[in-house]
Amino acid sequence: MRKTILEYGDSEDDKMELKRVMKAGDMASLLFEIQVNMKRRIIHTLDTDDATEAEYDLLEKVWGRINEEFDAHGICIDKLITTKQ
Repeated sequence: MRKTILEYGDSEDDKMELKRVMKAGDMASLLFEIQVNMKRRIIHTLDTDDATEAEYDLLEKVWGRINEEFDAHGICIDKLITTKQ
């Protein structure tokens, strides 16, 4: 296990950076939920609501755009979250 020592001052920028570091794990978990699980939940909802083909098509377009944003920001969720199989 590696340890990191973080030093920061009293400036607002330093305080914000500390908050970001402290929430990084939570953010990674949220991004995992968005990228991996949310689409399945939406598809389930569409299935139970007897959705139209247009609604499924819209979901695919939105999901494509979400994944483009992940790519544009260099976010590879597999490198941030490990799941036990």
